[in-house]
Amino acid sequence: MSKTTLQSIPISQDEIIDLKIDSMAYDNSAIGRYKDFVIMVDRGAPGDYVKASITTLRPNYARAKIVEIITSDSEYREEPKCKLFKVCGGCQWQHLPYEKQLEQKDLLLKKSFNKLNLNDNVLKTIIGVENPWNYRNKVQYPVRTIKDTGRLKVGYFEWHSNELVNIKHCPIQNTLFDRIVDTVRELAPKYRIIAYDGKNKTGWLRHLCLRIGTFTNEALLTLVGVSENLSYSQEFANEVTRNHPELVGVCLNVNTNTTNVIYGPKTKVIKGRGYIFEQIQDLKFKISATSFFQVNTPQAIKLLDIVKEYSKPSLNETVLDAYCGGGLIALYLAKMAKRVIGIEEIKQSIDDANFSAKENNIQNAMFINGKVENKIDDLFKNYKPEIVVLDPPRAGCMKRVLENILEQLAVKKIVYVSCNPNTLVRDLEILTNEKQYEVKSIQPIDMFPHSYHVECVVGLERIAVS
Repeated sequence: MSKTTLQSIPISQDEIIDLKIDSMAYDNSAIGRYKDFVIMVDRGAPGDYVKASITTLRPNYARAKIVEIITSDSEYREEPKCKLFKVCGGCQWQHLPYEKQLEQKDLLLKKSFNKLNLNDNVLKTIIGVENPWNYRNKVQYPVRTIKDTGRLKVGYFEWHSNELVNIKHCPIQNTLFDRIVDTVRELAPKYRIIAYDGKNKTGWLRHLCLRIGTFTNEALLTLVGVSENLSYSQEFANEVTRNHPELVGVCLNVNTNTTNVIYGPKTKVIKGRGYIFEQIQDLKFKISATSFFQVNTPQAIKLLDIVKEYSKPSLNETVLDAYCGGGLIALYLAKMAKRVIGIEEIKQSIDDANFSAKENNIQNAMFINGKVENKIDDLFKNYKPEIVVLDPPRAGCMKRVLENILEQLAVKKIVYVSCNPNTLVRDLEILTNEKQYEVKSIQPIDMFPHSYHVECVVGLERIAVS
């Protein structure tokens, strides 16, 4: 930061200021303004009047932490259900009543989509959940070993920190996970399961991962280690499954990388099977340890219905489902379409999609393993889809994927499913820039209560040339 820039900022590092907070930000903070300069306050809420200590300075904003809440608005602030909320980085908005979380997400989305100059009523009000607790069907916990006892410390990192918070109870995840994690903590010293220390290159266990079928109650435990060498793996698996009959399998995933990617390329089953089943209406889905599946199953059903409404495939149309994961959207649309083609980079997800297609006797679905950007040309040449569904990761679509779609005059509809409003807006600008497509509807869905994250389903249609 230049000296000139520093002089133009009306505050200094570690300064304590009085601040009124107006709205939430798209992270763990809320926004106030001090002499027209933006201050992002960790764990703040609209209506707060606080003393805040400046922790970070940037040219266009500063970050601060609350030293004292002088007054607050009871409509926007309540006691968090989780005792660890103030330190744990797993949730960000649990101090807001749920209806106010939805309100603030709507406001953030309006700001995000402002630059697109959408027609009135295109952006819909967010769809909330009936029960915003115990919804997560998957967790991925980093671990540490407590030296004195050998027990595992299992939880999430503090916000902006490498300090691990030891979580005994998490109110946003399936209640079974707490019990299984507690059992693993107890058994770790007995079976010499020691957390991996990246700095000293000692230990073995990197992550503890769990997933469950919300409507089947089948659970799967996966230990992510630095090698296959877990001496008492079979004995451990036997004991943990005796304690928790919901577990249909215990897996070991090997990750030798030094990146922050959780899973490695190899997974082996120690006991039982390496996947669970989930039931979505009349469809049965196989979900493996490392496959992608929406974390909030009841909300995923609402999402599927919106995708169906926006795409409306007919029996003479082909649907391309790009970034298809385990085939959830593709298989849901299959009975309405002539054919569905799914493409996904992760091979295990493609294997699951093919398994689920066979399990449900769906014969008009085909799944291809590969990167969308590498296969998109061939997909259009070989299958000529009239409808394209995009459900990319948080980084959004590569520009060449969007440009290729724009070249395909046969594509009449695009349905874009996004978990990141910022990259979504960027990509919609590309798709609508040449006036080839029009955004007809944007439906936000709250897949992630108590966090700032929000899912959107966007329906686009090709503009007819007169």
